[in-house]
Amino acid sequence: MPLGTEKHAQRMTADTWPQPNSGRCAKLNYPCQYQRTARKRGPKPKSSRQASARVPRCDDFGHRAGAFSSRESTISGDSADIGAPSAILSAPDSDVERWLGQKAELPSPISTVPDLFSSFSDFNPFTTCSQIPFGDQSSSECSSILNYGRFPIDLSPLATSCVADATTFRYPCLNPILPLLKGTLTPQDACDLLDIFFANDDGTGTMTSCPYVLTPVIRRKSLLCPSNPRQTSPALLAIILWCVSHTADIVAFRDTSARTRASQRLYFLSMQLLKNRDGDNWHRVADDDISIHPTSEGQDPLCAYTEKPEPNVDDVICFVLLTCVISRSEFKEECLKWWNKAVLLVKKLGFNSEARITEDTPSSQQMLLGVREEHEERRRAFWLVYTLDRHLALCFNEPLRIHDSDCQVLNPLPEWVWQNLDIIPIESVPPRLCGPSTHISGTGFFEYFLPLTVALGDILELRSRVQHPRFGSFEEPQIVSSIEAALANCEYNLEILRLVQEPPQCSISSKMSLSTSPPSLGDSSEPSQPARANNDRTEVVIAYCQYVIRVLHILLYGKWDAVSLLDNNSGWIASPEFFACTSNAMAAGEILGRILEMDSDLSFMPFLFRTYLFHGNLTFLVLADRMAQTGLNPSVEETCEVVIRAQEVSAMTFDTAFQRNFCRALRSTLRSARDQGSESRILTRKVLSTYRWTRGSRGLL
Repeated sequence: MPLGTEKHAQRMTADTWPQPNSGRCAKLNYPCQYQRTARKRGPKPKSSRQASARVPRCDDFGHRAGAFSSRESTISGDSADIGAPSAILSAPDSDVERWLGQKAELPSPISTVPDLFSSFSDFNPFTTCSQIPFGDQSSSECSSILNYGRFPIDLSPLATSCVADATTFRYPCLNPILPLLKGTLTPQDACDLLDIFFANDDGTGTMTSCPYVLTPVIRRKSLLCPSNPRQTSPALLAIILWCVSHTADIVAFRDTSARTRASQRLYFLSMQLLKNRDGDNWHRVADDDISIHPTSEGQDPLCAYTEKPEPNVDDVICFVLLTCVISRSEFKEECLKWWNKAVLLVKKLGFNSEARITEDTPSSQQMLLGVREEHEERRRAFWLVYTLDRHLALCFNEPLRIHDSDCQVLNPLPEWVWQNLDIIPIESVPPRLCGPSTHISGTGFFEYFLPLTVALGDILELRSRVQHPRFGSFEEPQIVSSIEAALANCEYNLEILRLVQEPPQCSISSKMSLSTSPPSLGDSSEPSQPARANNDRTEVVIAYCQYVIRVLHILLYGKWDAVSLLDNNSGWIASPEFFACTSNAMAAGEILGRILEMDSDLSFMPFLFRTYLFHGNLTFLVLADRMAQTGLNPSVEETCEVVIRAQEVSAMTFDTAFQRNFCRALRSTLRSARDQGSESRILTRKVLSTYRWTRGSRGLL
């Protein structure tokens, strides 16, 4: 047999050989096969070789990047200010340029997906690199990190224009990724998504913010500055747009298919940009002398392998946003991978230590605005990871990854100080302490939620000790008393916060001399619209915090597993702890009714609140189940209806499967108590068996 025929036979055998069917593909009814891209045989045409010879090299990229930076500084006019954040943070434009410099010979990880950048040639300055498919097939970044990235989807260019008009393009910070958004988002839509990212939900029933953004670590004024924006990694910019695109209410996303396509395209873009910064060794090469991309004979390598950029706070924010969004998806177990990366990165960068945060900064530069802002971003990134660590540990029945003994960093600045850091004198910044804060002091995210998560962490530590195979028999009354005192202190702080609500005309200057006395009662002037909004937010924050405190009491005294509660094999229902849980559950039900009056859509912190709503209502399952034996209780029955309505509203605002299932279980149990039926009780246990908090179970996973 001729040599060429033999190779052809071998190739056909490899292509047509039956492969074992993938369980995921069978589950989702997708064809499990490898579709080989058809390519022309023989040498390249002469015109193609001449075009490839004109591809710019890496040193040329650096020269163009420098010219672009020079133009940026000329336009801004403020880049010479050493106190600006952009003078402190390194410019990350090379990430985009390195990606744009990849050659078109790389195979696409999804053979059915057309070229995403096929319409970039009229916009991309590197026109010879515009026909770039997504990633390398040998890379696992887009195929294994998030499995829904493997789905065959339609990525055909959207009917959008990416020509930036100087009069409408508001935020120059998007310039590094603007060429990559061609066919996905217009510059105007991208700016709208950034506005939503920094929007502050006042909890008045209209969701204007993104529920996945717990708090922006970056200052709004810094990133959205029209003249000298903060230098931000392209990966973070893309992930911000991807995160907000899931819930943004803009005209471009009124069509569901348009939102889905844009979100998928932004996801692939984010993964490729993040791959260039990720320090894990999934896609490193073994030899620095080996070129990443093959080149024709006699041609120098296009771009030799270089070390990845040093990780910074942008990468931490990327991992946090990915964790929040993926935790609600069908493949929520994938979020733990990103979450582990976020925790490991903050520890590696030393964000949990004040000494390591400031060790590389000379003392002469400590008071510069850019340095102060950079240090505070690191602190806020760490406390965001700390807060979310406790929340996810509760959700997924996981151990804590960050312990209080690891926290040797200053508390976050109050929100009003942080957002106005550029105009507030240093001497007016309130003093802070190291370690987790246990006092609720305001309506900013860290001011009200961080102290609650500190108490939650103590409860999680106590439960972990109780479940220990050898330490579980030891009672810890002192620990319980300490947690009770911390929760009582939080309730006291909320009462103080209600008394010291700021006067209507409170400004930045008056905030700097804010006293603890209530506003004067002699002023009968009508409060302004911003003042009313601020007071409304204060009332909403107080109500939500009061509800969470009641739920924390239930978690402290009660059992977390719904099936174990209903079975009552240990006789726990007759214990004093059950009566403590019942009283706190009834109080939580009353607070929930007030919350529904103020925030009818439960749109204030929906990402976090759904978990506390679930655990706070488990006691009502037991009460409704016992009513089948002891008779109906009008008070319990009425509170159960409020709880069911809250679960339904929460599912409509931020839909999750466990909320719908719990609502079905509670309604079925209540119906069983009224009709004295047994089939509903069996169905309830079957539904709740999916979410277990016993030893070794995975909670909401």
